[in-house]
Amino acid sequence: MRRDYINIGYSPKDTDLICEFHIEPSAGVNFEEAATHMAGESSIDSWTEISTLSPELAERLKPHVFYADEATKTVKVAYSEDLFELGSVPQVLSAVAGNILSMKIVDNLRLQDIAFPESMLREFKGPNFGLPGIRKLVGVEDRPLIGTIVKPKVGLTSEKHAEVAYNSFAGGCDLVKDDENLTSQKFNSFEKRAELTLKLAEKAEAETGERKMYICNVTAPTCKEMVRRINVLKDLGASYAMIDIVPAGWTAVQTLREEAEDLGLALHAHRCMHSAYTRNPRHGISMLVLAKLCRLIGLDQLHIGTVLGKMHGEKHEVLNLRDQCVLDKVPEDGSQHVLAQDWGGLKPIFPVASGGLAPTMIPDLYSIFGKDVIMQFGGGIHAHPMGTAAGATASRQALEASLEGISLQDYAKGRKELEVALGKWLNK
Repeated sequence: MRRDYINIGYSPKDTDLICEFHIEPSAGVNFEEAATHMAGESSIDSWTEISTLSPELAERLKPHVFYADEATKTVKVAYSEDLFELGSVPQVLSAVAGNILSMKIVDNLRLQDIAFPESMLREFKGPNFGLPGIRKLVGVEDRPLIGTIVKPKVGLTSEKHAEVAYNSFAGGCDLVKDDENLTSQKFNSFEKRAELTLKLAEKAEAETGERKMYICNVTAPTCKEMVRRINVLKDLGASYAMIDIVPAGWTAVQTLREEAEDLGLALHAHRCMHSAYTRNPRHGISMLVLAKLCRLIGLDQLHIGTVLGKMHGEKHEVLNLRDQCVLDKVPEDGSQHVLAQDWGGLKPIFPVASGGLAPTMIPDLYSIFGKDVIMQFGGGIHAHPMGTAAGATASRQALEASLEGISLQDYAKGRKELEVALGKWLNK
């Protein structure tokens, strides 16, 4: 018989890594048996009795299921830090979100949250720029940032892409970024796009007197190529790069984070593909875990959802993600499956609200998120009837109205761009 790891009286040590799981045993399997198998498989045990591990080491390394509530299907497990390569996100996930998600003994299993001990936090640098560094880079301290994604996401030539970016900057956007599936295609190569768009960003800066940041996607087939691409951006005078964190993988993310620090570039994290394992509330891994991994590794800004718009995500989920990005100490919230996390001084991430947004949503976005958010628009800027520049201007006008506490309708008087935006998107 395998070991029993249920230890409800156990008090986690300061050096323990804590995980909360949602667990649904298979038919004929009782709750505690499923919890024991899951804890063992994610650490020192196997599917059958083994004797190769010394009793002394087994006692020191064994996991402790210190909380088990069958009614809510929730278990919490404390793992010794010695089970992990402390600076390796891939190894940690291989343990606590690896084979256990495939076990027949459970019908569903979901990693809800991870609380990292101080000893593990010390092995990571966190964001290099983070929220305060991005504000300093852009030169904006007292308002949300306005960003856009060049649309359509693929299909534009390098020249047309740069033109759309320029119009966005000229109209009032602080940030312009590539979309997730634009990397280096025949119609729009990485090098040419980066060179042309950065030149026009510089032109827009000279014309507007504002800092303008182009965020080019360096996601590539190999870490070696991503490192080459981010060095190209540095040579071209860029301040930013973007990576598709889930398709690229955590090793790639950690590699690029190190290279970006050496080059002095900020990193934008696109979370495309995350729903493949975060959307099912009963199985997989939560987006909360991914957000925490991004802060741990040190991405500077991250998509968290919008509450409004087209993307999946309830308000409480999005705000939980926001808290993990910006707070230094996150309190435990059992009702939301959030474990307490002291970030130990790691810089906050700048949260990004993106997906199906229009300028008319800005008052609600400002009410929900406050000033520490990047409001990112795609079609909400480029589908403006007067064109991209007008869409960006309308967004800045809507933000100005929100900051001054004036209704969009009143603020639109004498401001054609906002007036037209209201006609297109208000109450739609």
